[in-house]
Amino acid sequence: MTDTTHLALPFIDAAQAQKHVTHNEALQRLDALVQLCVIARNQTAPPASPGEGDRYLVGAGATGAFAGKTLQIATWLAGGWIFLVPKAGWSAYVAAEQSLLVHDGAGWRDAGLALRELQGLELLGVGATADSANPLSAKLNAALFAAKTLGEGGSGDLRFTLEKEAAGDTASQLYQTNWSGRAETGLIGDDDFRVKVSADGSTWKESIHIDNSTGRVSFPSGIGDGSLSAFRNRLRNAGFAINQRAVSGTVTLVAGAYGHDGVKAGAGGATYTFSTSGLDTTLTISTGSLILPIDAALIEGGSYTLSQAGAAQARVWQGTGATGSGAYASAPFTVTGLAADVQTNVEFATGTVLRPQFEPGAYPTTFERRPRSVETLLCQAYLFSTYPAGTPPGTATSDYGPLYDWVQAASNWATITFNLPTTMRASPSITIYSAHSGASGMLNSGATDVPAYVSTSGAGSISVSVNNTSVTGGLSGHILASAEI
Repeated sequence: MTDTTHLALPFIDAAQAQKHVTHNEALQRLDALVQLCVIARNQTAPPASPGEGDRYLVGAGATGAFAGKTLQIATWLAGGWIFLVPKAGWSAYVAAEQSLLVHDGAGWRDAGLALRELQGLELLGVGATADSANPLSAKLNAALFAAKTLGEGGSGDLRFTLEKEAAGDTASQLYQTNWSGRAETGLIGDDDFRVKVSADGSTWKESIHIDNSTGRVSFPSGIGDGSLSAFRNRLRNAGFAINQRAVSGTVTLVAGAYGHDGVKAGAGGATYTFSTSGLDTTLTISTGSLILPIDAALIEGGSYTLSQAGAAQARVWQGTGATGSGAYASAPFTVTGLAADVQTNVEFATGTVLRPQFEPGAYPTTFERRPRSVETLLCQAYLFSTYPAGTPPGTATSDYGPLYDWVQAASNWATITFNLPTTMRASPSITIYSAHSGASGMLNSGATDVPAYVSTSGAGSISVSVNNTSVTGGLSGHILASAEI
């Protein structure tokens, strides 16, 4: 063997002449390899003016004196290049990159990656001891996360991602005091966003709940400025359960005409259908728009919030009639600067309308469900029909309702007076219908229609009379009293 095993340094033969030559060659190799620092790597051509002892790592496809020396160490010594073939475990510092390389037997690898990248760690503790329950554990007083800028090759954004496996799992942030939970935010047990708080770490109360499909915000534990007041929803019949006109099927309305109680068509008319599921009735507007008008007496002025569970966009405007203004938007939204004591209108474009609510303040609250008897009286302040539920006004029916009297003897004059179930918003306009035929302006006497008229009317009672017509026996009919806005 004439050379050393690892560095290939030449041995001095016992009988060799000029032993100093071999010794000097070995020293040169040692000087080139020990504390190896190369000027650059991937050098594909010899530099024009190398300095004595300059070293480079030759790159692939090199030319000139470097041709065929890929990955070797090129050293300029005594006016010429010598090349050293690296072996596994050799290291080299690259001055141009300020990086440390290690040869793995096949090529040069960046040793700094072991310091710049931590991959596949099972435990990591920073100022603390990590364990299987908390594989990443840190005990410190401050932490900073900053976005990688565009100039650094980043996007300028910073986003934390908390990923869970399934909807029923939890992805949350838990806040503790002395290792006892006090607040939690995130996707806790489902895919809705929640905020929960606890006074003792064991009993939790849900403060905020955001539905992921509708975006609606609810406050299950109430709102901080007090319990929710009754009659905060300024819309009447917002559940659409009251239908005194008994509209059905596909409802087509001209501008300003009413369908369900408290629901009228916009300036372009409207076509809609409706369906009921459980407690909820949904209106589906296919053409035009529907207006839900609010009496001026219910508007205190200021800020109001509109919310609904349907998809139709809406706008809010003040004034009378059916011609609105302003852009439509998706609810919930808040309108500000409403004038007090002015009729206000919530107008919905095409789409679905479900559980609409218009209430004072800057945030939506849970939909207010009022008892049907209460909602009916609220509606009867604007419209009152004596017909049975589900029977359209003007229908012939054997149900006489409250408009009935018995004439003891033949007479050409009779009057029926009765009180309305609630005081109407204003003195109503009244249409009389015969119970026998459904004809307007008539009452039924036996099987004969006789002309009738409103003799007196007010917001609380009405009188219906017949005159100059001989009637005997029962006198019956129905009325429709309207004080709509």
